[in-house]
Amino acid sequence: MMLTVISPPGEAALPLAEAKAFLRIGHDGEDTLVADLTDGATVRLEEATGLALVSRTLRASWTHWPSALSRRGIALRPGPVTALSGIRILDAEGDESDVTGRFGLEAGRLCLKPVNWAPAIPAGGRAEADFEAGFGTAADVPGDLVQALKLILLEAYRRNGDVALPEEARAIIAARREVRL
Repeated sequence: MMLTVISPPGEAALPLAEAKAFLRIGHDGEDTLVADLTDGATVRLEEATGLALVSRTLRASWTHWPSALSRRGIALRPGPVTALSGIRILDAEGDESDVTGRFGLEAGRLCLKPVNWAPAIPAGGRAEADFEAGFGTAADVPGDLVQALKLILLEAYRRNGDVALPEEARAIIAARREVRL
């Protein structure tokens, strides 16, 4: 699966003023540094959790359907997936067919609706699914993830940009990790 960002988040998961307050910075001289470190900390946290903090539109692409589609559906990542915008099949020339009606979204998984089958992906073609992922705005991000983000930011600030996962942040991430059977 290949993942493409169609529209990035409209805001930072941790506003600059809140990040500066947490770091106890009372001047504007390090705004660029703090913003860059916050972006890096956000990427690190999202990678570690498999979650998108602030909503964005993404596109997943496949050259063939994963075998899990017919059994339990395809997990769309990052989560939480909140909406399915559209699904299409493109042939080698780029002509597309909308097949959105055959699919549904169940607990963040792309699933075939009952009595439907996966449409064939032609040689040289691909399937694309556009979806929304994230908790919403920065104000909607759960408090435990905001705390983990702040801890990662603090560590990066202390280490001159090295975005490591402090032990406290790892504990929060571990509590969020999905159990797969």
